[in-house]
Amino acid sequence: MSFSLTMGVYMKIAIDGPAGSGKSTIAKLLSKKLKFEYIDTGALYRAITYIINKEKIDIDNKKKITDIINSSVFKFNENKLYLNGFCIEKEIRKNIISQNVSEIAAQPFIRILLNKIIKSTSDNSENIIIDGRDIGTVVLPDADLKIYLDASSSVRALRRYLELIEKKEPVDLNKLEEEIIIRDYLDINRKADPLKKADDAIIIVTDDLNIRQVVDKIYNLLNNDL
Repeated sequence: MSFSLTMGVYMKIAIDGPAGSGKSTIAKLLSKKLKFEYIDTGALYRAITYIINKEKIDIDNKKKITDIINSSVFKFNENKLYLNGFCIEKEIRKNIISQNVSEIAAQPFIRILLNKIIKSTSDNSENIIIDGRDIGTVVLPDADLKIYLDASSSVRALRRYLELIEKKEPVDLNKLEEEIIIRDYLDINRKADPLKKADDAIIIVTDDLNIRQVVDKIYNLLNNDL
């Protein structure tokens, strides 16, 4: 298998993996390096979780949630998510959102609604990077390059711990790892579009790699340095 960055040839890249594997950070840096458009699907699901929590909407109230999603304007600007013109990046990265997003993302009707938004953006883009848990299998099954990032639960928990400590959020490392293991189980076993490696995806285990090394590894794949 080989890839190449050729002027005039448009490319779509799918990056999947479990929570804390570095998908969003790596996709953002890679998009800047390649000057590709980037969609953080996890941020969209976090945004819906944020809305549901803030408005105290019952998850079974499909009509209200559907109406809110359909009437909301989601826009990425400089890798930050805006909801109806307001940046909500700080709010959606809080641990309370991380604890509840898997339940929201498991709802089939929410996935259908958001996938329509994501696919529409992808169809109207020339070069794009999308990260999530079902991008290579559901959202972009024909992506030119599919990457599956993975790491042990302990490493992913430590990364999340350091991130939250930097934001001065109170957190327990052992509890974080327990939450990540639970999220993995929910994501892998949900009925609608579960977390799954695409058959033709390239696996990159990030336990012993820093962010820059992973970005360079993917970039080298695109330049035929296999």
